[in-house]
Amino acid sequence: MSIRSTVDFVIDSKGDVTNTQVTGTFTAKTKLSMKEILRQDELYRQILGVNSQEASEHSKDIASALSYLATHIIGCPDIWKALENGMKCEDLNIIADINNRCREEIDKEYKKLSEEASAAETILKTPPAV
Repeated sequence: MSIRSTVDFVIDSKGDVTNTQVTGTFTAKTKLSMKEILRQDELYRQILGVNSQEASEHSKDIASALSYLATHIIGCPDIWKALENGMKCEDLNIIADINNRCREEIDKEYKKLSEEASAAETILKTPPAV
């Protein structure tokens, strides 16, 4: 049993504000090292700035999505690179689409792993045939 180290997903999203079209394949890491986990947290706090604990819930949600994508996305279309991984994006719906799809694809991998573990557990609990 193991989990794939990356997942691919396709996005075709048009910005609600700018009409910018983001289309293409993204590749995301399914798991992070401890260093990357800490970097994600650091980015989250950096995005929110001084007194990050006083930021609105809306701002915290955006910072969470951007820091998550920054640490998980390892391959993306040129338009996403031009938007500096969402930092220059004016369309919240595009960030949400990419973030939600990325999390869904990674979650699918963990669900598969959990199902494999459950199946293996069932096999181990089955008494041997006599």
